[in-house]
Amino acid sequence: MIKIIFFDDVIPIRINKGMSWGGMMWEDLGQIKKLRQKLGLTQSELAKLSGVSQSMIAKIEKGRVEPSYTVAKRIFIALEDKMKEHHETLIAKDICTQNVISISPEDPIEKAVELMRENAISQLPVIHEGKVVGSVTEGTLVANYEKIKNGTKVREIIEDPFPVVSYNTPLSLIKETLKIYPAVIMVKNGEISGIITKADLLRKRVLKFRY
Repeated sequence: MIKIIFFDDVIPIRINKGMSWGGMMWEDLGQIKKLRQKLGLTQSELAKLSGVSQSMIAKIEKGRVEPSYTVAKRIFIALEDKMKEHHETLIAKDICTQNVISISPEDPIEKAVELMRENAISQLPVIHEGKVVGSVTEGTLVANYEKIKNGTKVREIIEDPFPVVSYNTPLSLIKETLKIYPAVIMVKNGEISGIITKADLLRKRVLKFRY
């Protein structure tokens, strides 16, 4: 089975991955309008992409007709192709978390623990005077567990900084970077403006396929 997820407010479409796509449910037709609008397509544009008349798409979206299997399949294939295209054009600013939770090199390690716990995150950039100078992750804290409550400063356990990318870096490059690093820092006009983690790749703005 393939599960297509696109944004938070759209119910997943489940389609049989077999050659016939015979597992498509008729209630999924109600998602056509939502998906079309999220992709910024007009009914005419979807009609052109799917080879189905605009009037037929309008009737389907209003629930006035139940299309044949062939017609429904054409529409869903067109939407899936467009979603893949959208996914491939995403850039850093589209998926980043703008509220960058960070820590200073002079803060106690205990503060890093508290920030991670309170915000349900597993890494923190270490920032000094507006510049990323290092990082702290759950792994860092585990390795330095005995130092957490004795006043040790973050600078004493600091690790290398997360990679820095510009706001228009393509998603494909970010994905490859996150295979090596736990996070990526986004900058715009020379200033830190966001952070991207592996979790951000699975959030509402990214199309995800699960087999």
